[in-house]
Amino acid sequence: MLTFPLHNAALDLKGKPPEELPHGLIMPPPTVLEIVERERAKHPPETVARYGVRMLNLETIGWFFDGLHQEVIYRETPQGPEVLAVGYDEVTAFRKATSAEEQRKLCGYLGY
Repeated sequence: MLTFPLHNAALDLKGKPPEELPHGLIMPPPTVLEIVERERAKHPPETVARYGVRMLNLETIGWFFDGLHQEVIYRETPQGPEVLAVGYDEVTAFRKATSAEEQRKLCGYLGY
C-alpha cells in the first residue's frame, strides 16, 4: 500500500518560468501537514522540537519545487518557507544584493 501522495503541486507548475513559481510565504498544504505529523510521531519529542520546523519547510519546498530543476532560496519559518528567489537569474541577483552574513541564515533547495 502506498502511503505518500502521487500528485504534488510541482506537477502542476512544471514548465512555468521562475517568475511564475511560488514566492513569499508558502503555507503547507494539508497533505504535507499529514506527512510531517506522521514523521513527527516516529521521533522523540526532543528531536521534533529541534528539527520540526526544518522538516515542515523541507517537505513544503519539496511539494512545490521537486523536479522543476530550479534553485530556490528560502527562509525557514514555523508557518512554512518564505521563498525569496527562484531560478538562476533571481538567485544570482539575490546573492549579489545580499550580504554573506544574511545568506548564511537562509536555506537553498535544488529541485532536481
